[in-house]
Amino acid sequence: MKKKFFIGLFIVAVIGLGIFFHLIFNHNKSYEPQTNLQAPIEIPNESIVRGFDLNQIEKPVVAMFYVDWCGYCRRFMPIFGEVSRKLNKNFTFSVVNCDYPENKELVEKYRINHFPTLYISDKDLDFEYEINSVATQDEESFKGELEKHLKLRKKLHK
Repeated sequence: MKKKFFIGLFIVAVIGLGIFFHLIFNHNKSYEPQTNLQAPIEIPNESIVRGFDLNQIEKPVVAMFYVDWCGYCRRFMPIFGEVSRKLNKNFTFSVVNCDYPENKELVEKYRINHFPTLYISDKDLDFEYEINSVATQDEESFKGELEKHLKLRKKLHK
């Protein structure tokens, strides 16, 4: 029993010393992010609409609510841009910067509290919903969610 106790104590001590030395010798390494989170996020293409005015849009709208300081938004924006290029015949793609005062009402209306938040709003079906955040993981997931909406829309129009 004592032997097991001392072996366990020895293992804990070795792990503790390892962590201690790692912290001591790696304290001066810089872990700054690779991107400047203060710089505005670039919108990937000119077909993406800024703002979210459903009265002027006939196609379903895919809106991305984002903020410039969000790392997830920065990683997702190129995916959003690529999918917008591929599916712009079926959808209008829109971006809403939640830090802009002119977007305050939209942010409150849709209760945006995490970023990025994606909504599909289909005026023709009088239907809107938030896209699951899992869809922001990669292009295939995002495109798959939008294609599901197109299938649903097609079935409802029959």
